[in-house]
Amino acid sequence: MDKLQKSGWMASKLLACFGIIFFGVTFVSTFVNMFFVNASVSKMLGALFVVYAVLLALVHVVTAYMSRRLFLVLLMAAAVVLRVVWILMIDTPPVSDFAVMHDTALRLAGGDFSVGHAEYFTNWTYQLGFTVYEALMIKLFGDPIIILKIANIVFSAATIYVIYLTAAKVFNEFCGRVSALLFAFYIPNIVMCSVLTNQHLSVFLFFLGCYFILHKGMTAKYNWIFIGICFALGNVIRPLGSFFIVGFVVYVVLIQLVPFGKTLFKQKQARSILQKMVGVVAVFFVVQQLVNFSFIYAGITDYKLSNREPYWKFMVGLNAETNGTWSSEDSEYARPFKVGAERDAAELEVIKERLADKSQVAALFVRKLAIFWGSEDASVFWSVWDMDKPTLAFTLKLVERVTYFLMAGFAIITFLGLIRRKDPELNNQAYMLFLILLLGYAAVHLVIEIQTRYRLDIMPAFIILQSFGLYVVYKRLGLKRQTQ
Repeated sequence: MDKLQKSGWMASKLLACFGIIFFGVTFVSTFVNMFFVNASVSKMLGALFVVYAVLLALVHVVTAYMSRRLFLVLLMAAAVVLRVVWILMIDTPPVSDFAVMHDTALRLAGGDFSVGHAEYFTNWTYQLGFTVYEALMIKLFGDPIIILKIANIVFSAATIYVIYLTAAKVFNEFCGRVSALLFAFYIPNIVMCSVLTNQHLSVFLFFLGCYFILHKGMTAKYNWIFIGICFALGNVIRPLGSFFIVGFVVYVVLIQLVPFGKTLFKQKQARSILQKMVGVVAVFFVVQQLVNFSFIYAGITDYKLSNREPYWKFMVGLNAETNGTWSSEDSEYARPFKVGAERDAAELEVIKERLADKSQVAALFVRKLAIFWGSEDASVFWSVWDMDKPTLAFTLKLVERVTYFLMAGFAIITFLGLIRRKDPELNNQAYMLFLILLLGYAAVHLVIEIQTRYRLDIMPAFIILQSFGLYVVYKRLGLKRQTQ
């Protein structure tokens, strides 16, 4: 093993150690949130026992007694029906940014392109991508808001299938089924279907791109084109594409190229992987430029689909008084400054002040990590908006908390297994793609604004990684039978 190969091996081990630390913090902070923030410890314990028992029973049924086809048909049917029932029962109105984008989409569909030049979109031009998508849906299918909510269900169901294929590829058929099962019944993923958020479509596109990375490997003839297109279109809908591109490059270099060692440029396979990696990045940027040009040419906007206030989320994210959550004081501070160089300079000055006290910054990072990954998901708040349904909201939050807590525990078991490397099913390092993405996502949110609903953007990676831990628990309980 030469130095390059050894450094790659050490980096993999180090990432696995960071995985244990991350999920350990998530587990502990979720425990604290469950039993010290929530009022009823007895209800929480009862829910924890019930959800754990039901989960194991469901896992046993879907892995031991169902064929692959039967499992997928029943799961997809159950997932769709559950979400349809939810959007019919809960008529969530568009509010906040969701309302701005929907109202603008209605006017765009009616031919009024001037709305794209409103202050909201000149500041945060990247929001136009999803707004135009909504406008196209309205133009094609009419303006009843339920059409957009049904589209959310379609993309949510498609993501479930992508997660199944991906987890089965990364680990095994058992993990594919339990990952799909958990995502299908994950409360935030269900209740957010009634909210006009861009996350359902973007999550589908980003993780479809991840699947293409692993499907047949990077040496496949056309996969690199599909990866670039998926990440680019996902970025048009929600501006996380650059993050996924960076995570992809880190994964390919560290896991697929470094093992070649000193023979990297001599091996035909390595050269092919390197060329396709560059091709993915090129396709991503070409598609971005094409979309930018088309929006500007159509007269929807004068700017690229980017954030014209790049320091805002950093300024808010480094606010120790609000623990990195949205700050009305910061908003009032920034408003008088003109967007562009003037506002950038003003916000950058605040950022420098907030970074000056290193101990305070370190303490803020610890609090943000615990809050972002341990607090209850805000999806119920957004979905059951201003409705007098306290019992329903409490029940949903209870189930979300205990399910998330269990998954964090299973993930710790996964990474203990990865460190020990005694299980032959862990020889495939494809899981590293999702660990890199998850750790990178956590690192980025140490310095930018946090909202717990942002967890949904990366939850497929979280659920895929924890699935092997559930597999280990299932085997240790003596329940394992041959998966159909």
